[in-house]
Amino acid sequence: MATQIKIGRRCPKTEKNPHGWQDISLREVSFDKPTVLCLSGDGTLTAKDANAMAKYANRLLGRNGAEEQTDVQILSVYYQNANARELTNSRLCHTEKDKSRFTEEEQNPSYIRDFYEQCLKKIISKKDGRKQDGEQARKLMRNLNILSFCHGDYVACKLDEIMREDMKRRGYTAGEISDICKQAAVISVVPQDSLKKSSFTKIGFVSLDDYHYASEDASALTDYYELDCCETSCIGIVERPHETVKGRSRLFYIDNLLDYNSVEDKFTVWMGKTEELHQMKAYIEPGFQNKFGTKSDIGGSFGCMISRALQNALSNSCLNARTKELTALHTEDIFQTRPAEFHQGTEEQNPGYISPDAEKATAEALRKGTEIDKNLYPQKTPLIMTGHTRD
Repeated sequence: MATQIKIGRRCPKTEKNPHGWQDISLREVSFDKPTVLCLSGDGTLTAKDANAMAKYANRLLGRNGAEEQTDVQILSVYYQNANARELTNSRLCHTEKDKSRFTEEEQNPSYIRDFYEQCLKKIISKKDGRKQDGEQARKLMRNLNILSFCHGDYVACKLDEIMREDMKRRGYTAGEISDICKQAAVISVVPQDSLKKSSFTKIGFVSLDDYHYASEDASALTDYYELDCCETSCIGIVERPHETVKGRSRLFYIDNLLDYNSVEDKFTVWMGKTEELHQMKAYIEPGFQNKFGTKSDIGGSFGCMISRALQNALSNSCLNARTKELTALHTEDIFQTRPAEFHQGTEEQNPGYISPDAEKATAEALRKGTEIDKNLYPQKTPLIMTGHTRD
């Protein structure tokens, strides 16, 4: 059977529903309230897997203990009847020049187009098929915050591409397409980026320990460091002019998530001889540890900043849900300390809740990222140094 995307949402736990999960049809989904849409990796094959990703989102938002609140919705997808080979190969199409070795389904996955037609299209299209009013489309799009992991980022990239094509067919101008698409926020862990121009507003997070990360940036960044487990982990933010509309995408990288037990352990991880760091919890759990080492201090800050980015993106959606004029979301503001605009649980129920130190770590990451930008993109002045005009 062909791969299909199925979806569900977090809901209050009851005796009859102890897992706090509800399967829904794609056509039931609406974006009339602030939303986190979880797009996880290609191993997300069941509702249980999808609910696990939704729980990660819940925890990153500090929502543990606030399950009864209905001010936001957390949606999560899984890939039913997934063909593992097709899902993996579809990502490789991004960088493979010889497309002839891939099937048509691998190059243009029907399960992603079906997901768009049944779910996301309603943002830019009325029920009768006509184009949505521009202001309404912007409002609905700003309610959309995508939390993606690995293959889920590939899905987000394809949805971006499919949506822009559809909007053009429906008569949206280039300016309208740009203005509407940038309202969607993508917080991506281990991004599987398209090397095409992304129109969503995006923050990517990657550890160079995680060999699944496949971008041109990775080789340039690894050349910058020596393989030395005693070296302090470096964290930085670089602009991505090759992959995005100006000012809409940042890549947030770290070399070591762990303080390794030995050089041999780090070498094993670095050379891709294990997949034990390629998992969401390795990035976001403050006390994560495995046989190779324990979460480093800078690795802990990394998880805090993923949380901060998602919280601020959703807070912006909540703010805009209460006002007539849209308040823009900017990548350079997404790590600032600010109160959440949505209901949260208690501090005791959210021990990993982010601290104000995340903003200080971000300032240092920007400084280090500026240095790396000079090596990665020598022909262009890095955006973070220019004091650019926001679009």
